[in-house]
Amino acid sequence: MLENSYIVWEGASLIDGSPIVLILTGFAYPSSNRRTGRQIQSWIIQQNFAPTYAAKYGFDRGVCGSCRLKLSETGSCYVNLLTANNVYRSYIAGNYPKFSDKELTVLQHYRYPVRIGSYGDATAIPFNVWEPIISASGKHTGYTHQHKNCDRTWKKYLMASVETETQARQAQSQGWRTFRIIAPDATLSDNEILCRNTEDDRIQCETCLLCDGASSKPNICDCIHGFKWKVSNFLKYLESTSN
Repeated sequence: MLENSYIVWEGASLIDGSPIVLILTGFAYPSSNRRTGRQIQSWIIQQNFAPTYAAKYGFDRGVCGSCRLKLSETGSCYVNLLTANNVYRSYIAGNYPKFSDKELTVLQHYRYPVRIGSYGDATAIPFNVWEPIISASGKHTGYTHQHKNCDRTWKKYLMASVETETQARQAQSQGWRTFRIIAPDATLSDNEILCRNTEDDRIQCETCLLCDGASSKPNICDCIHGFKWKVSNFLKYLESTSN
């Protein structure tokens, strides 16, 4: 019987060597995330700490790297860590079976798009772990804040996640397409478009798939969203970068 969630890989983070795990969810029951739609979700989590605890005390470097949006930095990451906590609790309880060729066959048959990094940076996991999953699905979205340091192979599959126009230009000059988080009243650059879901919430990631890495597609921007205090923290961070 097909389970909903699977442990794909456990090992040392490529970012800092700490023990992390990659878990895929959404095989039997679609995600309730209205923005992403029917995507297989992927969770990169510290093995020894619940995501909320790791985020609060700065033990999340192994999965979040140098991202300035995390709680221990600017406190403006839009990820709901309570959902990641639920995944972690099930993992610790031993509720998830190991991922196998059978699940790869399911991906090949149904071609469910994969969200590379629902929580955590995909580049913390060896690329050869991801490659058969991406190939089997054939469709994906994904982002990385580690674009300056990660395996260059990821340019083909991930967007460089940035917050300022300067960061965007730097990443683009190195061959990355960019995904820039912006303030609600920000002006887009000539080579950027607004996230299609932000323009029309009937458009979901599972069908849009613009955020799929290197191609001739435009760079993407999206307005900061999430809890009000996170939005406020992000706007303060942007202000500090302009001073």
